[in-house]
Amino acid sequence: MSARALLLLVPSELERSRLRLPGPGVEGAAGAELLVCGVGLAAAAATCAARLAAGGVERCVLVGLAGTRDPQAAPPGALVAGRAVRNEAVGAGHGATFLDASEMGLPPADALPDLLALAPPGARVPAAAGVIGTVAAASASPEEAAQWRARHPDVLVEEMEGWAVALACRRAGVPLTILRAVSNVAGDRDRRRWELPRAFAALQAALDAELQAGVAR
Repeated sequence: MSARALLLLVPSELERSRLRLPGPGVEGAAGAELLVCGVGLAAAAATCAARLAAGGVERCVLVGLAGTRDPQAAPPGALVAGRAVRNEAVGAGHGATFLDASEMGLPPADALPDLLALAPPGARVPAAAGVIGTVAAASASPEEAAQWRARHPDVLVEEMEGWAVALACRRAGVPLTILRAVSNVAGDRDRRRWELPRAFAALQAALDAELQAGVAR
């Protein structure tokens, strides 16, 4: 695969400013395209869909931060490679009472898929493999995070863009990989306890490996 066919997506300027592409020493890697897709479902879906419609993308990789719902399997500072991404945003209710699109009684043609499979990383990286949950709003407290965990025990981490990007990629026929580094325990809003340096170090190592694997294809 040409590196230029690889689209790297990050949700915000925070990730973009803290991550770097390999330098000229890695032949072709600097040709990979980096795009800030925006924070949240609406921005991420619109930006990703517009870019994919322009053509020239063979594979997408979404990288960013996440909050863990299972600190034993995915502690702060760890990397998570998504096996699938689950809708926890479009539906009714919240947390343990959440009804997803398929449970709302919508006609089959209108009910969006609630669990979308993801492509594995192109490179072998030390990561926990699991389901990523996409929420419309991050958990505001440990109690909210626990309610989500009770509803979807398969979800390791929560974030706010993956499912929307996965829908855009599915409709465009482009495989998507999601790599999320755990910055905090879901529901903990005190950033003094967040593990940002460790999370970004894990994300950078994974990004470097992905880009080098892309060049080798």
